[in-house]
Amino acid sequence: MSSYTIKNPASGHTSEKADHNTREQLLDAATALFAERGIATTTVAQIAARVGVTSAMIHYYFKTRDHLLDAIIEERIIRSNVFVWHSITESEDDPLTLVRSLVSRIIQVCDEMPWLPPLWIREIVSDGGLMREKILRRIPTGKHKKFGKCITLGQKQGVVNPDIDPRLLFMSIIGLTMLPLATVKIWNRVPTLAGLKKDALARHVIALLMHGLANPSLGDKTNSG
Repeated sequence: MSSYTIKNPASGHTSEKADHNTREQLLDAATALFAERGIATTTVAQIAARVGVTSAMIHYYFKTRDHLLDAIIEERIIRSNVFVWHSITESEDDPLTLVRSLVSRIIQVCDEMPWLPPLWIREIVSDGGLMREKILRRIPTGKHKKFGKCITLGQKQGVVNPDIDPRLLFMSIIGLTMLPLATVKIWNRVPTLAGLKKDALARHVIALLMHGLANPSLGDKTNSG
């Protein structure tokens, strides 16, 4: 994933590496099962069976379910967020480039972590989601503010549509990317959508956003010229 890594590298020591790999496999299995079935309906035995270990092994690495959820959030979800927001810096002042980068990074991280969109729907967006409160406490508020300032500056410069609400733009990007990716199994059953690729979705979302972001007056001048 570009030059930015999401997972921790394993230790060089053989026994430590084996220990690390088992823990990583358990995290991967739990994350996938939570996305497929939901946290509340997934048992420790099911996670252990997917990895081929005993339930006791899970309790060895993660003392409680809450401990397991915290590990998934910190070592999977938060790291994916860090990758997505990596392009948001003080020096970035081009709002259109920033939006393209965010869309591309969201699509990329979901391609490498296909469990992320359905888990997002099940356990964060849906009422009663068992990860919602934990995620809300970890929202990168600073990055959101920088993004909003960049969009606002673009509006003042006449580059961004003045009717765009900077507070809602990232929510719109999430809705245009994560929701379709979370429902990929459904769209593959619809004849007109079957076979739709993620790169096509990325192009569509970027084109849609750029049309909405571009200042209408600039478009009028271009058309009249």
